[in-house]
Amino acid sequence: MNSWELLFAVIPGIILFLYGIEQFSHEVQVAGGEYFRNLIQRLTKTPIRGTAAGALVTAVVQSSTATTVITVGLVNAGVISFMASLGIIFGANLGSTMTSQLVALNLTAFAPILILAGFLISIIGGKYRVFGRPIFYFGLVFFSLSLISTVMVPYRTDPQLIELMGLMDTVFLQIAFGFLITNIFQSSSVTTGLVVVMSQNDLITPTVAIPILLGANLGTPTTALLVATRMNTSARRVAVAHFLFNFLGVLLFLPILGLFTAFVLSLGGDPAQQVANAHLLFNLTCCIVFLILVHPFGRLVQRLVPGREDDIVFVPRILHDPPPAATPEAFHMIEQEIVHILELSRELLAESRLMLDSPDRKNPRIQQLRNYAGFLDKQVNETALVISQRDLNEDDAEYVAGIVRVSTLADVLASQTRGLCTILEQLDEKGISITPESAGAIRHSLVPYEKNLEALIAAFPAIPDDVNEAMRAQDEHLRDEMTGQYLRYLSRLSSHQSPAGSDISRALFQVEGMAATVREIRKSLRRLQRVNMRP
Repeated sequence: MNSWELLFAVIPGIILFLYGIEQFSHEVQVAGGEYFRNLIQRLTKTPIRGTAAGALVTAVVQSSTATTVITVGLVNAGVISFMASLGIIFGANLGSTMTSQLVALNLTAFAPILILAGFLISIIGGKYRVFGRPIFYFGLVFFSLSLISTVMVPYRTDPQLIELMGLMDTVFLQIAFGFLITNIFQSSSVTTGLVVVMSQNDLITPTVAIPILLGANLGTPTTALLVATRMNTSARRVAVAHFLFNFLGVLLFLPILGLFTAFVLSLGGDPAQQVANAHLLFNLTCCIVFLILVHPFGRLVQRLVPGREDDIVFVPRILHDPPPAATPEAFHMIEQEIVHILELSRELLAESRLMLDSPDRKNPRIQQLRNYAGFLDKQVNETALVISQRDLNEDDAEYVAGIVRVSTLADVLASQTRGLCTILEQLDEKGISITPESAGAIRHSLVPYEKNLEALIAAFPAIPDDVNEAMRAQDEHLRDEMTGQYLRYLSRLSSHQSPAGSDISRALFQVEGMAATVREIRKSLRRLQRVNMRP
């Protein structure tokens, strides 16, 4: 036999397998819409529930890499926290064992039926058409493995292949082989599927196959590590946690690998089933161990990956579902969440000040803060809708409408502050440096606005007469400040001393808009007070 003949016979099967896995994962996510994202969000309140969610999603999409990359993205977007993600990471490895189990159970024999069924469902149409493609690609995955198995049958006793397999004569070489194959094809499913198929055809023994599976686990986190390099601290921690989980799991089993292999063999079954069982038992044991140690493990990762500890998680600070039965208490809860939204504008303002000083003005946290404000405004609106369906008196009903408007204005304020940051980002993208005079103009114009924002947050929801007068005085001061800043800006522009040009004018106008929104919030709250809506 020419070893190249076997290689080129197997490669098309591997390519078909990779294509099938990739397309199957994509089509399942399309068919499910936001279901998988919502499932992960709902089921991460405890590590055990997160593990179950990770295992379920991975078993369905047939890709632990897809689950992990989605999880990294969710953490980076603030949908779930780093600690909540750990369970998903543990479960993803457990769910990946489904492929090897299905192959060991000879599901490959049903591959043509699945391909035909998926094709027919896709062309027939109707409401189930969306499931046709996932079924088709699911069948393609196992058809490709069946193809590889058929190609390997004639080479079971080939001396050259036996000699080639014999080169992997140490556990470390076997682990390295699994790691290398997984990184080449960016899929542990390829490695586990091939190892089970090779075991079915007596090309390798379970003793050789099990260390290869350990190496496949080591190679799985590579994609997530690459994806997370430019993301926030929590997202990077998720990727590192995935790597450490697999790496420490392998270290845990290396000293007892002989005993573990003997135990798996004692369970009986054909070689393929033994390999699949080893894969399942290894990942199940790691899940149990790390679930017990989840909090120390999380702290270890946090120490290994230092960074900002204030990454955003999209959960309300005050609101909860359902809202309190007592209407005044429910109103107070809404008011406190609106204060939270206003505090996000204060954080955005702090980021904009930093951008005036820093040449590198790109900061993904800025967009996250703005998105978080929009999320909270939506939560306030949904809570207000629930309250509005109660049997309210006229004042309370009017108050619900008024406080929802205030919440929307708070969200608008966050959007406007984000707009100021965008103007500064665009200057940086154009390679334009802000002169000290222009930077000073923006800083000076922000002072009265910031004082009013602080006063609003401190007094909310009531605006006493003295606070109202002080805020009005700051508005007058801002108008005077703006008039002077525009005149000085025009002078610099005419003398070619303002390379930022009209962008500085846009920044000043943006600050005026922010101040106007704070003023409108103040007036809205005063109107609510005058009609005495609150008991």
